[in-house]
Amino acid sequence: MVSGTTPVLADLQHLDDEALADVRGQGGFTLETELQLGLDRLSYLDDGQAIQLEGLHLGSSEQDDRGAYHQVRVNIDHGAALNLDYLVTDRRIEFGDVRLAGAPGVGMGGVFFDHSLQGSFRLRAGGVTGGAGYSFDSAYTMTGGRLGYRTNGNEVFLDDVWMDVEALGMTLDLVGTALRLEAPHVRGQWRVGAIRYSDNPLNHGRSRDLGSGDWLPSYGGLEGDYELSTITLIQAGGRRGEGVRLDHEARLNTAGFIYLDDGHPLAFKDISGDFRVNDLRLDVDVDGQGRPALALTATGVDGALSIGALALGDQGQSLGAVNFRFLFQDHIFAGRQYRNAVYLQGGGHPDAGPQGLRLATEWSLPSADLSYTDDGHRVVFSGLQSWGQGDITVNVTRSGERNGTRFYDGLRIGFEGVKAGYRINGLRVGDENAPLQGGTELLLALGVYPAYEFELDGQVTLGPGGASGEGIRLNSDLRVGNGRAALIVAPYDEGAGEVPQKGLWIADLEYEGHVREMTLDVTDEGLALVQGEAWSTLDVGNLRLGDKDSGASFGRFVLERYEQGSVMTVVPGGAGDVCIGGQGSSGASCETSGGRWEARGEQGITVRLKQLLVPAAADGRRNALTWEAHRARDSQGNAVNGSGMRLVLDDIHTSDGGDLDGAGAESNDYGIRTELGVDVYQTRVVKKQNGPDSLGVQGNRGDEKIMDPSAPQGYRYVSNPSVEQAANRPLGFAVQARTRFKELSVRSVDLIHPTGGRQTAVYGVRLQNVDLRANLTATPMP
Repeated sequence: MVSGTTPVLADLQHLDDEALADVRGQGGFTLETELQLGLDRLSYLDDGQAIQLEGLHLGSSEQDDRGAYHQVRVNIDHGAALNLDYLVTDRRIEFGDVRLAGAPGVGMGGVFFDHSLQGSFRLRAGGVTGGAGYSFDSAYTMTGGRLGYRTNGNEVFLDDVWMDVEALGMTLDLVGTALRLEAPHVRGQWRVGAIRYSDNPLNHGRSRDLGSGDWLPSYGGLEGDYELSTITLIQAGGRRGEGVRLDHEARLNTAGFIYLDDGHPLAFKDISGDFRVNDLRLDVDVDGQGRPALALTATGVDGALSIGALALGDQGQSLGAVNFRFLFQDHIFAGRQYRNAVYLQGGGHPDAGPQGLRLATEWSLPSADLSYTDDGHRVVFSGLQSWGQGDITVNVTRSGERNGTRFYDGLRIGFEGVKAGYRINGLRVGDENAPLQGGTELLLALGVYPAYEFELDGQVTLGPGGASGEGIRLNSDLRVGNGRAALIVAPYDEGAGEVPQKGLWIADLEYEGHVREMTLDVTDEGLALVQGEAWSTLDVGNLRLGDKDSGASFGRFVLERYEQGSVMTVVPGGAGDVCIGGQGSSGASCETSGGRWEARGEQGITVRLKQLLVPAAADGRRNALTWEAHRARDSQGNAVNGSGMRLVLDDIHTSDGGDLDGAGAESNDYGIRTELGVDVYQTRVVKKQNGPDSLGVQGNRGDEKIMDPSAPQGYRYVSNPSVEQAANRPLGFAVQARTRFKELSVRSVDLIHPTGGRQTAVYGVRLQNVDLRANLTATPMP
């Protein structure tokens, strides 16, 4: 249904007899137009329910009252193919809002697309098997592009977009009841000069601020290339009644992707993969709560993605390679069936204004593997599963407080009532078919739990601009409730079917965290995250051993954190050459001192941390650790927080040991500095006692574990391995660590009795000039 149309405007020129006399027989004709089109509303109806594009406009991107220039040269060649050569200048395609007929007063927001195009299109009869189909070739170059999303007068857009695309040998056929579109060879290059943000409605679709003339702030730029092939089937019929069904296959033969921050690159190189979407249905429908929505539901999505090198910094040094294999499909988790569906709705966060996106989302990932390869050594995080359901909101917001909700400049992603979880079955070393081993707790060094179930609310706002120039600025407020996270956990499936996981759990978890003005920048060296201010409270109701719900409890633990100006830097390259158990800067000197020389290669990751723990603030923000035990029980048998005996390490903070900057207070610029060099490397593992191990493999105390695919368990013990055998030592994580601080203080150590009150046991503790160094190697346990 189309309503409220305005006429198409085209400039036709009259030719006199003299001009016509100069016209000779030519192959084809040329059509020139200045096109301007406006529609009040464009509606799509599905089983009586409508989704509407409002304020649809096509015209000039620079002058609102002008049309866009189009030139099309039409020619039919000797092979009866239709050839179109076209030129489009200064065109904007835009709609102001997307609304659902059953949800008045709210919309999904608007989209605008500015561009100039020059290209060609060739159409001929005969599809992939000849007959009644069509074949066509297309090639074009786009310049001066902008693609933006707009809500409530604020917008985020891709600016200065350039694209060059060639798609040859495409075919369109009717196969049974489906339209089959095949693109056997598509290649392209593209570039985004900047990703910009504006909070001024007068700047709509402009790269510079109309008031100051300055460039609008930027998140950075993007560029890439690709070569792929696709097959798409389109059929009528939604999940219920009318609608559309899509089935899609794609093979990504090669691709590259680069994020640029003031010219400094974060590059994903040598990308390849394949993807399949099975039975994707599009319906105008309602979600599980009866809210009108555009429903996208899929029976299955699977694929694999390989990134040959993840390079960071101006030198282009690689952190390593990453591979990801995944399968989304319906599955039962914790006795409940989950599926894969997204219900697009209008409105976003209600306090942000009437425009925005709300995605009522449900997902089910029953099978995935993620692997990391460092200098040819590969570790696979096997059996990744994830599930969840909840609302995700998207708004482009401006800084300010409305109806008690604090907003920040940028793209705001909100979480409302998200109940989700994930878990990892174990590690495999070498490839996906290697024996399953424990060791997922090694992820804790990266801040990732091996298994986690939680309820999430809050928001993350991504704003433009880093510490200087381009980059990303982050403000967030997150709340986690009813959480259960594993610190150490056994596999959920060792081959005989899924079983409840046993381990060490932080259960009955409540978390609230806030981050203000954190900047993320790619520098000449690596990736830098600088916190403006961050504070959080992690309240662990029970630290349990065994079952996550009923295991024995060590009591309650509360960790409060308060930091200002903390910095984390990630740079490519791990520890490099290391002397283990000795001293020396070369292999010979290391072995002479009784050590073992390890050349861990050029790849890997180094993480540098500077944590500035600030003294307690007047509003209660602080660094503290509380342990509570012997709590009373309520009528349901649950422990009552605050009813037991508590030990509190209060007001933990760092300092430089004096007023070094003359500000009248202890300076706090050094903090706790930690450097971690992480590699995947072969590790010497020695048997601790005589006899069989937990898998029945025999060996004596002091024997080395050597990997052997021909052995029943994939390894054996060798008393004095040869050089060839030592080359098959097990892979694991090798970490070189150093932690330093000038002064770390604890204001008091207090005991709090439920009836006797608070008593200070220790009045102040100070640790000074600490320098800790360690070399840790950790391998998965069988």
